[in-house]
Amino acid sequence: MDRLIMGANWWIQEVNQRLRVERLQLPSLTREMTQMTPGGGWFSLDVPGEIKQLEAPFSLNGAHEDVRSLFGREPGDWTNFFYYERLRDIVNGRNLGRVVHLRGLLNEVEQPEVTGKKGEPAKYKVGTIVLYKDIVNGKTVHLFDVFNNKLVINGVNYTAEHNRLIAA
Repeated sequence: MDRLIMGANWWIQEVNQRLRVERLQLPSLTREMTQMTPGGGWFSLDVPGEIKQLEAPFSLNGAHEDVRSLFGREPGDWTNFFYYERLRDIVNGRNLGRVVHLRGLLNEVEQPEVTGKKGEPAKYKVGTIVLYKDIVNGKTVHLFDVFNNKLVINGVNYTAEHNRLIAA
């Protein structure tokens, strides 16, 4: 517990959501698994394959047509989402910055429920994510780029040789 999240912010395109955001969850990172059982073997194991599709749910206080109107776009008419985070290293007494850039589509809008004069937060879901870039203090932790078939983990391009071999 040497790094604590001390604050975060959410931007959709050029619109700052700081005063609106109620809740945000960045995508879970999961791999597709293929079970392998060697012939005559006593054991099986799951071999990781592709990275599963990413989704990022969030909710905003109030009703905002500038966000809601992003629903219904088709692939190619992408929306950029930016998450900014301040981390506090409590051991070394310094701040670190984290930025996550998502490019995808707003695929789900759940209208707020209203009771009397009180409205619940509007719920949204980002999907069809074609770019995921996670940077901490200037270092690329993850980069998933669907169109360029690029996977970078901790600054290492894992797809460079693969793309060279298949002439991607």
